[in-house]
Amino acid sequence: MGFLTPLFLIGLAGLAVPILIHLTRQERGRPVRFPSLMFLEKIPFQETSKRRIRHWVLLIMRLAALALLVAAFARPFVREGRLAAVGGPGPEELVVLLDNSYSMEMGDSWERAVSEARSMIGALRPRDRASLIVFSETPQLVHRSIPELPRILATLDTLGTTSLATRFAPAVKLAASTLAASTLPRQRVVVISDFQRTAWSPDPDAQVAEGVVVETVVIEGGEIENLALTDLELGRQSAGGRDRVTVEARLVNTGESAASGEVTLAVDETDLETVTATVAPGGAEPVAFAPFTLTAQFTRGEVRLGEGGEGLLQDNTLSFVASPGGDLQVVVADPLGPGDSNLYLSGALDIAGGAGFDASVTRGLPGDDELSRSEVVILNGGPFPGGSEGDRLRAFVEDGGGLLMVLGERSSVPSVHQEFLPATIGAVSEGAMERRIGFVDYDHAIFEAFRGPRSGDFSQAVFYRTRLLTETDGQVLARFDDGTPALVEAQRGRGRVLVWASGLDRFWNSLPLQPIYLPFVHRVTRHLGGRGEVLPWHLAGSTVNLAGLAETAGSWEIPEGAVAMEPGGGSVPLDPDRPLLELDRRGIWEVRPPGQRPDHPLALAVNVDVSESDLTQMDVQAFAVSVGGTATASQTGPEAAGATEATVEIREEDHEKSQSFWRYLLAAAFLLMVSETMLSNGLSRHRVKEREEVTATV
Repeated sequence: MGFLTPLFLIGLAGLAVPILIHLTRQERGRPVRFPSLMFLEKIPFQETSKRRIRHWVLLIMRLAALALLVAAFARPFVREGRLAAVGGPGPEELVVLLDNSYSMEMGDSWERAVSEARSMIGALRPRDRASLIVFSETPQLVHRSIPELPRILATLDTLGTTSLATRFAPAVKLAASTLAASTLPRQRVVVISDFQRTAWSPDPDAQVAEGVVVETVVIEGGEIENLALTDLELGRQSAGGRDRVTVEARLVNTGESAASGEVTLAVDETDLETVTATVAPGGAEPVAFAPFTLTAQFTRGEVRLGEGGEGLLQDNTLSFVASPGGDLQVVVADPLGPGDSNLYLSGALDIAGGAGFDASVTRGLPGDDELSRSEVVILNGGPFPGGSEGDRLRAFVEDGGGLLMVLGERSSVPSVHQEFLPATIGAVSEGAMERRIGFVDYDHAIFEAFRGPRSGDFSQAVFYRTRLLTETDGQVLARFDDGTPALVEAQRGRGRVLVWASGLDRFWNSLPLQPIYLPFVHRVTRHLGGRGEVLPWHLAGSTVNLAGLAETAGSWEIPEGAVAMEPGGGSVPLDPDRPLLELDRRGIWEVRPPGQRPDHPLALAVNVDVSESDLTQMDVQAFAVSVGGTATASQTGPEAAGATEATVEIREEDHEKSQSFWRYLLAAAFLLMVSETMLSNGLSRHRVKEREEVTATV
């Protein structure tokens, strides 16, 4: 029970008036006339009898009537219980969006967010329904439109933060679809978050329906001061058959005062080196370590910020996994030999020399010894060799090597080897029509890294001349905008063959001048070498296909009955037919048979998205407007206490107006007053009659 205007309850002090009247009221005597009072002695009258209440029923009725009047003016309402639904507003559908990204670990932000969620859900009435959605990069519908509010309150005690960044749009979309399935007349969405600026960009699909109340609860994290490790880079050099790895990172300070910290490099849980770095306010400092020798497959490393690391904890560590592999041996067979015809191709492979390529340029196919040591052969604008050399090249591919045939003016294929290629090679296509790449198979291992936004645009390259390809038994990985194949692949024995319909230098196209050229050449070469690209670390929230990773790693295979061991404990069973693993926690994941602990099992390093480390707050009002509905703002913290109290008062006023208990109280007070009047009149007539009888008797 609550009162909208509780100050009127002071009027209950007026209940003392009827009591005083009952105690002080005197009976009026009937005057007796005397002709003269001169012979009477004046004696002071003294009353010794104690006053007492004679008509209790009349007193109780008067007190009850006054109490009902005071209560009516105080405007009572009921928040909980069965009476809360009497005359109240229609039931409400509430959806609580609770941000559990790792930025909510700042200070006591998470505890305060859970407390706010409990307050919102605890204030609901019995006929209301509630849904709970926790969200970071992807939302999770924990409870959907249930009336058992204690269940949600119990669930809140079991929730915690994740290693993922904040993304508002998917959560708003899920809330909108949840409300769309509801038939309740009133709907409300409460978003509880620290509202980082990097977490939201307007999305026309992320909107709620008109009439839905959108309430934002801002969890202030205090001063925005945080030291974070970002931009992990591994440099690799091969010397004397050993791989030397150099680790470098950046230490970022988001605070307004200079900060310093000790950064340590650990490899296989052994600390190798510690560097002390001081970072200016809002600045960044590189942190580099001395090279170390990589000797074992799946070597685990960690760069961590020790004492001096403030603010968020999950961005104080960067993990990585590296395996020795040596340089990928590549032979570029160019009929013109080293020179301008392979300038860009050789340069791209040389730039990647520290990342695992050892390339050489020859005029023709190398000898048996050199070919046996090679892993990839690139025919750059020359013919497919005939005779015994053609047989040697075919045997090289079928034994597991890779072949890339880059077409040019001198490209030709002997008829005896035509079926070995995945496409037939036609004439040179040239003219006024310029061509561009119009289709790319982003599901293929070569192009999957270019799927995301700002990852590279193949359509920017202009092709002046190409060779017409007609696919036979190959898979088309890319096409020009006129529909003709640009890149075709086929499996031959244990190796692969790729045919590229244009050159890899700027004579026939502008691809070498595009930013995408270097990663494209690297991925094609690695794919042909059978190694692919083994990432040293993944972002939290990524999904990894372990079957593809086993193929990329070469000799490694998924153990039978293997499970994925999560960082900090726990395990995830793997489906052998579809071994997909969602990496949702920061740290080192291991894939191994249950009950076994090998020295260097398959390991995957997972780091957080450092964009979440930027704690700058967005314009919350603009966010509430952009998601549609009816926006009302509510914030936590001393500076927003007035706004929160105003929101509560509005909600209480809605309860009171809809229940209107004051009308019933006024009606009851009126009935009591009528009854009191009738009873009082009856008692008065009875007393008059008694007095008349006494007078007549005298």
